[in-house]
Amino acid sequence: MKRFLDIEESRVTKCAKVSQSGCDFLVKLPLEVVEIVIAKGKLSRRDIINISLVSSSHRLRFFQFVYDKVKLTWTDFKRFEETFKQKDLVQRIRVYSNLKDVKQTSYGEWNISLREILLKCTNLSEMTIEVMTSARCLKYQDNFDVDLSNKITSLKLISHAHEAADESLFELSQLQKFHNLTSLNLNGFFISKDQYFYPKYKPDLSDFKVRSKDGKLLKLERLELVNCRWEHPFNLSDIFSPTYPSPNPVLFSGGRQEEFTAPSSLSLFYSEESSSFVVSERFQALINNENDEQFLFQTRFYCKLKELKIVILNRDNKDDKYSYYYPWLAQLDLKRKFQAQSETTGEIENRSILTSLQSLTLVGWRLANSHELEKIFTVDKDMKYNMKRIQLYLIQAGDSKDQLDRIQNHLEVIFNGPGRNNNHCEVTVGYAEECLADHEYDTDFSKLHEGEM
Repeated sequence: MKRFLDIEESRVTKCAKVSQSGCDFLVKLPLEVVEIVIAKGKLSRRDIINISLVSSSHRLRFFQFVYDKVKLTWTDFKRFEETFKQKDLVQRIRVYSNLKDVKQTSYGEWNISLREILLKCTNLSEMTIEVMTSARCLKYQDNFDVDLSNKITSLKLISHAHEAADESLFELSQLQKFHNLTSLNLNGFFISKDQYFYPKYKPDLSDFKVRSKDGKLLKLERLELVNCRWEHPFNLSDIFSPTYPSPNPVLFSGGRQEEFTAPSSLSLFYSEESSSFVVSERFQALINNENDEQFLFQTRFYCKLKELKIVILNRDNKDDKYSYYYPWLAQLDLKRKFQAQSETTGEIENRSILTSLQSLTLVGWRLANSHELEKIFTVDKDMKYNMKRIQLYLIQAGDSKDQLDRIQNHLEVIFNGPGRNNNHCEVTVGYAEECLADHEYDTDFSKLHEGEM
C-alpha cells in the first residue's frame, strides 16, 4: 500500500509540474497575443482569475484582464467611485438595470452622473448602458463635455421597454457629447430624428469647431440595430447622418465641405417581436433601393458600406404564427446605381450598394426557386463586384440537399464568373433553422448581462 501511495504521489507531482510548464508559455507571449487567446478561447472571468493564481508571473501578466471589464447598477456608482482601486485598468463598463427595482433604476438613469467614471477610468473605451425605456436621460448628462467622453469609441444601448414605440425613443441628439464613437449598437429602440435640436454655441462662436459635431457621429464605422424600428418620413440616413441649423451659414460654409456619417458596416437583427415592422413599407424601402423614391438622397450614408448583415429569425420556433413575416429574397434589390467619388482615384464612378459590398449576410429569407438569384444579384456588365463573402441562410422548403446545391452553384457563377469580381467570393449557403438550432444569434438578440462580462 505504501508503495502504491508513493507512486500515486509521484504521478500527481509530475502532472502538476507538467500543468505548470504548460501555463508558462502564456507569460512569455506578447500582450497582443494574450488578448487574442482570451478572446478566441472565450475565457470567462473565472478562467482568467484561475490563471492569474498559478504564480506571481501569471498574476503580473493577467492582473489587468481581471479588472478590464466591470458591471454596475446605478446604485453601485458611489461605492465604485469610493472603493474600487484599479480604475485605470478598466476598459469596458456595463451599466445594467435592476429590473426588480424599477423605481430606483429610473432614478439612477436621470439623477446619477457618468462624470466621475469618465474622469477616473482613464482607459475606458467601451460602454454598455441599459435603460428602462428611452435613452432621453443621456441627453441631459450635461455635467461633462467631450474632453471626458471622447475616450468612448464603442457604445451599446439597450432598452427594456416592452416594444419599440415612443416610450423607447432614441435620437442621435441624446449622444451629443460622444463625438468619437466608431461603433454603436441599439437594442429595442424606436429610432427617429430630433427635428428641434441644434448645437448650442457661445455668443462669439469660439466653440464652433467642437459644438458643430454635437448630435453627429462623424467617425461611426459600425452600426448595429436589434429590433429597432422607425417611422415615415425618416430613413437611416436622416436618423444617423442628420443636418442641423448652422449660425451664419454664409460665413461658415465658405470653403468647408459638409461632413456626414457613412458607416462601413451595417447590421440589422429582427425577431418575432418586430414582425409588424419587417412587413412594413419602411423595411421594404430599406431592402429595395429601386422602389425607394428617396434613395438618391441617401447615397452618401451608404457610399462607404462594405459589410451588410440582415438577420430575421422567429426564435419562438414552437409556434408558426410568425412564419409569414420572413421576407422573400425576390424583394431584395441593392443594384440601383448612384455616383460617388472613388477613394483611390478621386474620380466620380458608378456604384451600387451591392457592388460596393465585400460581405453580405442574409439570414431568414424565403426563396421561390434558385433561378431568381440571377435577377436579384446580377448587375450590369459595366460594373464589377467587390464581394469577398456571401452567406445566405434560407427558410427550408423542399428537398434540402438538392436545393442548397443548386443555390450554391448559382451564386458561384454570379459572383465568381470570369472578370465579374475584383475579389474571389466565398459562398456559404444553409438554412435559417440551423442558426436557430445552434443558437448562433442568441447573443446578438439578448438584452441580458449574465455571463457577458
